[in-house]
Amino acid sequence: MNDIDTDVIQTTETEIDGIKKKLRKVKRKCTVVRIAQAKGWRNVVVLDEKTKRKYFFGKVINPPPEINLGDELYIGYEDLPYELPGIKQKIILMTLDGFQLDWTMV
Repeated sequence: MNDIDTDVIQTTETEIDGIKKKLRKVKRKCTVVRIAQAKGWRNVVVLDEKTKRKYFFGKVINPPPEINLGDELYIGYEDLPYELPGIKQKIILMTLDGFQLDWTMV
C-alpha cells in the first residue's frame, strides 16, 4: 500500500448539549500546486491526491518554513462538533513534522 492511499484516522466521542457525537480526524499527504506572496503571509493552494480536490489557504506564515511548488505537506480534516450552516469540517494545513501552517472551514 502506498502513502497516498494511507490515511491516519482518529475517532473521538464527545457530548454536546446531552447528545453524543463521534468526530473523525483524517490526516493525509497533499502536494503544493500554487504559492503567491501577499504582504504579510503567503497564499498556498494544495491538491489532495486522494480526492483530487484543491484547497486554498490564505494566511500561511512567511518563511520559515520554506514551501516550494511540488512539496509534500499534510492536510487534516476534522469533523466539527457543532452545526454551522453549510460548514461541516475544519481543514488544517501542516508540515510533515506536524507544525500547523493555516486552517479553514468547508
